[in-house]
Amino acid sequence: MTKYTFVDSFTSWSNAVAYTPDIDWTAQLAILSKVEELITSDLTLEEITASIYVNVNLLMDAFQFAIGIYDAQKNIISYKGMIEDGKRIPDFKVDALATNRLASWCIRHEKEIFINDMDREYSNYLEQKPIPIIGCDPRSAIYVPLRLNHEIVGFITVRTIHENAYLPHQLYILKTVGSFVVRTIALSKMKIATFVHTPGEHKVWKWCPTDTLTTKSLHTLNLLTEREKEVLFLLVTGLENKGIAERLFVSAGTIKTHTLNIYQKMDVANRTSAIVKALSLGWIA
Repeated sequence: MTKYTFVDSFTSWSNAVAYTPDIDWTAQLAILSKVEELITSDLTLEEITASIYVNVNLLMDAFQFAIGIYDAQKNIISYKGMIEDGKRIPDFKVDALATNRLASWCIRHEKEIFINDMDREYSNYLEQKPIPIIGCDPRSAIYVPLRLNHEIVGFITVRTIHENAYLPHQLYILKTVGSFVVRTIALSKMKIATFVHTPGEHKVWKWCPTDTLTTKSLHTLNLLTEREKEVLFLLVTGLENKGIAERLFVSAGTIKTHTLNIYQKMDVANRTSAIVKALSLGWIA
């Protein structure tokens, strides 16, 4: 199963660069960096969608832009804050088991969709051409599934009324934007699990079996020492450095040194990024 992490997206994207030599990659990366900065766990899904929309339109034709959240228990896909031609579309839901919807196909098959001529290419995914529930009748579309801890939690999509609107590298751009969204979802779930409990309940964190990890995920995990893994685990549970130091019977300075080593090995900038990456890589759940 492919896992679309931030690093994987850029690796795949770099493989597509050779086919698009005229693209200003410096400008594209600057826009992506801005998108990453805009997305925070304090935003609602509607606010995240609006924050991304303007900048994604600088990277590709996002006449219509949406994030769909998948409820695996109810088999429902919820659209909140969808934007078309700069206007907010009313929220709606889609049956994830439906056989006539591209969004449902993306969720069920856990694969991306890339269409540049809807009349001809819909048959690569569906038996009949999909009829829009709301909004435009798209001619081109990209859908990218969003994965968290090896599970599909939704998708991100751009669609447009124009044919032949998308280039291969734009699929990888959307994967990268999707990875930003997944990190935000992971952090939001972590905050809810760690800090918002009903009386008498608490989140029990645990290490996931290493045989469930991807090769890249396991390689990164193995860079950490056993002590660093202990510190990372306690970071995920919500403890500050002082609390971790007390738990491990060491000084707060020692914990700071461990956290800096963890950030370097995980290629992240801070505590929050380390926690989100540990969750997204499937180390801890």
